Amino acid sequence: MAAEEAVQKLAEEIDSASRSLFNAIRYCYQVAESDFYNINVKDIFKIGLNKITDYECFRNLGIVLDDASLGEMSGERFQEVLAVIRYSFAIRLPFIRRYAESTTIKDSQLKQIYDLLEEIGFANPDGIIEDSYKSMLWLVRTKKNEPAFDTEWFRRWIYTYGHDLAAINNKNMLLLGCVEALFPLYYASLQDLMVAQMNEI
Repeated sequence: MAAEEAVQKLAEEIDSASRSLFNAIRYCYQVAESDFYNINVKDIFKIGLNKITDYECFRNLGIVLDDASLGEMSGERFQEVLAVIRYSFAIRLPFIRRYAESTTIKDSQLKQIYDLLEEIGFANPDGIIEDSYKSMLWLVRTKKNEPAFDTEWFRRWIYTYGHDLAAINNKNMLLLGCVEALFPLYYASLQDLMVAQMNEI
């Protein structure tokens, strides 16, 4: 595979994983609406993590997302969360490349992947994620450990920009619990996928 083609493919797969995580969040929220005490969110985790680049896989649940159940999540503002997820993955590229010990991918190619993801669309409203591509690159170059991939920015987004989603109730608490587990699991799976593919370049 040509280097340019590989760069494009890596960017597309990070985008697809971002969309999959975004959809997983929305499905967890809708499932909580219909049957809070009897749901098995493990099915959502299992389906999503089975192939994180298949963002339409949740249709296999037989659940149709609807605006009434999703509430704020069906609105235009919540689409920003997808852009932030994409950004949160993109800035980790220097660390992902560090773990790919056999790769020949260069800094310039890594930046190309980042730039392609920016073109697709990412956001960091009000610096809600404190880290950046440059700060991650600096940490890698100075042989520092990778910061934890956690849900703090998502909580901040909810409590800053959310209305109904920020209310303290069973449904919202379930959502935050699901997200707390989903984020690191998705990132670990994405990291494994990207490392394997970078090692082939």
